Amino acid sequence: MELEKFLGNIIDWNKIPPRILFALTVICGVFVFGGDDLLKYLGLDAIQSRYRPFFGFGFLLFGALFLSYPIATMWKQFSEWLKRESNRRKQEKIYKEWLKRLTPRQKEILRRFVKNQTRSVQLDYTDGAVNELVNAGIIYLPTGISIFQRRPRADNGLYTSYNIHPWVYEYLKEHPEMLS
Repeated sequence: MELEKFLGNIIDWNKIPPRILFALTVICGVFVFGGDDLLKYLGLDAIQSRYRPFFGFGFLLFGALFLSYPIATMWKQFSEWLKRESNRRKQEKIYKEWLKRLTPRQKEILRRFVKNQTRSVQLDYTDGAVNELVNAGIIYLPTGISIFQRRPRADNGLYTSYNIHPWVYEYLKEHPEMLS
């Protein structure tokens, strides 16, 4: 029964703040590794000789719990990065497949970015090909607020700036055949 109670309480030990665990590790370390002169000077020599195995166990336990905080944090950040990177690669693969099936009008729009060596181009907000590229995640409106410009009657439409995602721009520069 005592062992079950002890083990049940260990689960709650992961809630102890790291600074407390560090202090407990140092205290146990002093009892385990501190010289006899130091402990005698502090008046703790009797406690050390009697409870040294417990201080050794405490040093290992509290030290391991203390070290688990940065290790767990690094592991969490690494696994989140890995997940983001995996998702990014999956998305890029989907986008690259999508780029292979561009319509002639969509190719014409994307050629303007590459030809003018710019990541921002004025495009017609009401153009279906533009909106399809936006919905596919190839180009985007750089802000939530857009300033529309009316063009002469021949162009007829609402024009605003659109940006191309940097990786798409670089990919199209490296693979100009995609736009021919």
